[in-house]
Amino acid sequence: MVSPMSGTPDMARDGHSREDAAERVASAQARIETAVAAIQSGTEWRNYLKLQSSLHAYSANNVWLICGQHAVAFEQGLVGTPWPTYVAGFNTWKALGRSVAKGQHGYQILAPNRRAARIATDAAGHSRTLGADETPAADESVETRRVLKGFRIEHVFAAEQTSGDPLPEPPIPKLLDGRAPDGLWDNIIGQVSDHGYAVHLVPSADAIGGANGRTTWDPPLVEVRSDMDEAARTKTLIHELGHVLLHDPTEFEGKIHPARGLKEVEAESVAFIVADAHGMVTDDYSFPYVTAWAGKDGAKAVRATATRVASAAHSIIEASTATHGTGGRAPGVEAALQSRRATPRAETPAPDLWQLETQGVGGAV
Repeated sequence: MVSPMSGTPDMARDGHSREDAAERVASAQARIETAVAAIQSGTEWRNYLKLQSSLHAYSANNVWLICGQHAVAFEQGLVGTPWPTYVAGFNTWKALGRSVAKGQHGYQILAPNRRAARIATDAAGHSRTLGADETPAADESVETRRVLKGFRIEHVFAAEQTSGDPLPEPPIPKLLDGRAPDGLWDNIIGQVSDHGYAVHLVPSADAIGGANGRTTWDPPLVEVRSDMDEAARTKTLIHELGHVLLHDPTEFEGKIHPARGLKEVEAESVAFIVADAHGMVTDDYSFPYVTAWAGKDGAKAVRATATRVASAAHSIIEASTATHGTGGRAPGVEAALQSRRATPRAETPAPDLWQLETQGVGGAV
């Protein structure tokens, strides 16, 4: 789906110097840029989105890294499939009763380094970071926050690199043509409403300028054609929720607004990931030729868009109560880790990357 990144998997371990660690992070970031630059068409962009859908629990940058290194491992004959299904850390696989096969290499991912910082906020709402020995002003309130302090390299393994106990069967949505997952339409309406937007059905595209859906900011309103089948209506509503999350004008005060074409690519990409994660077939929808809207800084634009799209799609899927895929998390991992923690003197697996990200620690890794 996505072109393989240059380089080979690595098995970096603790004990390296700070300079070595910085070099490994820089190397990983270079791999991301290589993968992003390899996207040259709408088809390749859609293929990337399929990967992001199957690994939606992970950030965009780490999807680039995981899938690129897995592709290299496939070319070397170390794994039997070109795309990974589930991803977890060494100890988490152990907790699931599975072992990493001999000769397999961990895939490098970027994990966040966070530190505690004291943030002072004055009566007008202006915030600043206090130095170690700095005292806040009389009109400032102080709170401690976890702030990003760079990244480090961690390692994960794909299920295809392990053997042992069979994994539990994950939830697999099965839909009839034209149908949407039970409860998804109502759930997405609820998410749109939670952001302060009303949802109205209109009789046809003629009522909204020939479009399937439309979002307006003043008043905050999302409109969707009612003369489409259930799946198409739901996919369109997700597209409009993508606009709500990513393109509200209040989020761009003092900033340059994205071009119309880029906004549509972002919203449609969000809809593609969310729909695909819920088992809705959307492969017949096309995406613009990426370089046409990316311009001279194509790789930069694609990377920024991928990060925004992944974050928005992840938030929608996490809030969905409809049946959907695991997003790359090994089925049964939560129960396995909970059981392991309850066992006296049991080794507690270090948090996997998806735990850091979904607990709000990872940020836009």
